[in-house]
Amino acid sequence: MSFPFSALHLPLVLGGLLLFTTAQAQPSTSVRERRDRRVALPRPGEPVLEVPVAAGILTTLVLDSAVDRNSVELEGRTRFTLVDVGERAINLEPVMDLGVGEHLMLRVRFADGAFPAHAVIALVSHPSMVDTRVEVSRRPVSPEALQAELSEVRAQLKAKDAELAAIRARGDASSPAALALAGLLDADGVSARRIDGQPKKEMQSSLRVMDGFSLRASAWGMVSVEVKNYGKTPWTPTEARLTRSTGGVPVHVLGIHMKQPQIGPGEIVTVAVETEKPAWDSGTLFRLELVDATDTRALLVPSVAL
Repeated sequence: MSFPFSALHLPLVLGGLLLFTTAQAQPSTSVRERRDRRVALPRPGEPVLEVPVAAGILTTLVLDSAVDRNSVELEGRTRFTLVDVGERAINLEPVMDLGVGEHLMLRVRFADGAFPAHAVIALVSHPSMVDTRVEVSRRPVSPEALQAELSEVRAQLKAKDAELAAIRARGDASSPAALALAGLLDADGVSARRIDGQPKKEMQSSLRVMDGFSLRASAWGMVSVEVKNYGKTPWTPTEARLTRSTGGVPVHVLGIHMKQPQIGPGEIVTVAVETEKPAWDSGTLFRLELVDATDTRALLVPSVAL
């Protein structure tokens, strides 16, 4: 038995078709589990690190080293409503979900240039999972590596403790008796040599050595010069370079000392340079150079006997 089709049935038919079409076009939405995790970058030859992302959900990648922001490359960047690159963090939010099996590659270069120099991460879509925070380490840290690093740090601390003890002993040696008790004076005594002042025509960087002397004991050496600043700006020596006149072999300098922080215009200030234990013959000639922090104003003492 058939029923005649009339204009009255048309709205019902169109409405049904519209509902059916809308249902077919609507993507299947499932609730994705959001997770935070810590991972290490794969070694060469291993599969690339995959990070699931989803539309409307913020994914933050936190790296353990600073990145070169200008080096960040992201495939399909226009498909993300947010791409924010910080010093160590990268925030990503896709406009729409990625297709099944689709990979958008994220490439990052680290700022320090150490190995590994780059990180490559594949952004993917997962039907039930999305990463909201991923902490990325450049290399896996094994117990053996941690133990080796701990041993190295302990060795460094031990060396620093010895250096600090030596500095304290020198700082406490404020009299001849204290020098002897600190082991800085022995039966060999101290030998002294004079340093002649520089003629004004040999003055460099508006700095001039007016007078000076050197002292040498079994455990230490010291060069003292009186420096006059003829310039219009203050000067502070921050580094001393002491090298042998023959062969250019450098001597380890323990420190530079002054009674005031800088040498003002027109002032004459004594600068004392302390050296390591002398391992050279007495009277060896050296070249002393005092430089400031900018390395633009230098004072050269071409001949120092020590």
